[in-house]
Amino acid sequence: MIHRCLVRFLLLVTMLIAGTATRSGELPPDIKTLPVNGYEMAYLERGTGAPVVLVHGTLSDYRTWSGQTDAFSERFRTIAVSLRRYYPERWDGKGDHASLRQHATDLATFIATLGAGPVHVVGHSRGGDVVLLMASAHPELLRSVVLMDPSPLQAMLPQTANAAAEAEKRREFIAAAVERLDQGDVDGGLERFIDGVLAPGAWQKMPDRQKEVIRDNAYSIKSLPTDARTPFSCGDAGRIARPVLLVTGEKSPRPYGLMLEAIEPCLESSEKVTIPNAAHAMHLANPVAFNAAVLQFLERH
Repeated sequence: MIHRCLVRFLLLVTMLIAGTATRSGELPPDIKTLPVNGYEMAYLERGTGAPVVLVHGTLSDYRTWSGQTDAFSERFRTIAVSLRRYYPERWDGKGDHASLRQHATDLATFIATLGAGPVHVVGHSRGGDVVLLMASAHPELLRSVVLMDPSPLQAMLPQTANAAAEAEKRREFIAAAVERLDQGDVDGGLERFIDGVLAPGAWQKMPDRQKEVIRDNAYSIKSLPTDARTPFSCGDAGRIARPVLLVTGEKSPRPYGLMLEAIEPCLESSEKVTIPNAAHAMHLANPVAFNAAVLQFLERH
C-alpha cells in the first residue's frame, strides 16, 4: 500500500514540475484536456462508473473509438485519449516526444491525475504496446488490461525464419510509407502503410471519414521503426499481474498473431478472443462482436 501511494505521488509530482503545459491543438467541442508531463492531453469522456481508458494506435486518435464510446458508456466511465503528437495536435513529423516510452509515461500520469482509482485500459495496435509498457511499470494503476493486436516488438518475436520474414516484410512497407511522407506524398505513404497492415487495396476502399482521421495523424508512422526496437521481455509482461484479455481479428495479419503468441505464456492471468469477420481494425470492422466480448470481460473484473 505504501509503495502504491508513493508511485502515485511521484507521478503527480512529475506532472506538477513539468512546467506550463503546451496545448495539444485547437480543441473540438466536448473535448477535455489534462496537463500531463508538460503537455495538455486531449480526451473524450462519456458515462459514469468504473473508468475505462481507450488508447488508440498509429494513424488514429480518440475518434477511432466512435463505435465504442456510446456502448461502453452505458456501463462505464469511458475515456478515449489522444496521445502526444496525435490529433488534435497538428504534428509535422519533426522533433521527438513520440516514442512508446514517452507515451507510456504520459498514460501512467494521465491515469494517476484522473484520481479515479485503478482503471480498465484498452489498447489497440501500437496503443497496445503503449499499454504493455505502462502496465508493466505501473500495474497498481490498473484493474484489467485489454490488448488488441499489439504491434510486433522485435525483442518479443520468436527467433524463427518465418518470424524474421514477417518482420522484414513489415519493415519494408513501413520504410516505403515513410519515404513517401518525406517526399510530401501523404496519400501515397498512407496507401503503402494501410495496404501493408490490412490488405492490398484497403486504402482505396476506406470510407472518406476514416481517411480524414488517418490523414490528421499521417506522420505518426514515423515512430514505428524505432518503436519496433523498444526493449520488452517476457519478464516485463509478467509484471502486469492483472487480468488481461488478448483480442485479435479472424483475418488479422500474421505478425500480430506472433506477438500475441509471444505474450500469452508470460502473463499471470489471460484470456483470448477472436473477433469474426474482422482483421486488425476489429473494433471498426465488427463493433458489435468486439463490444460484446470486451464488455463481458470488463464486467467480470
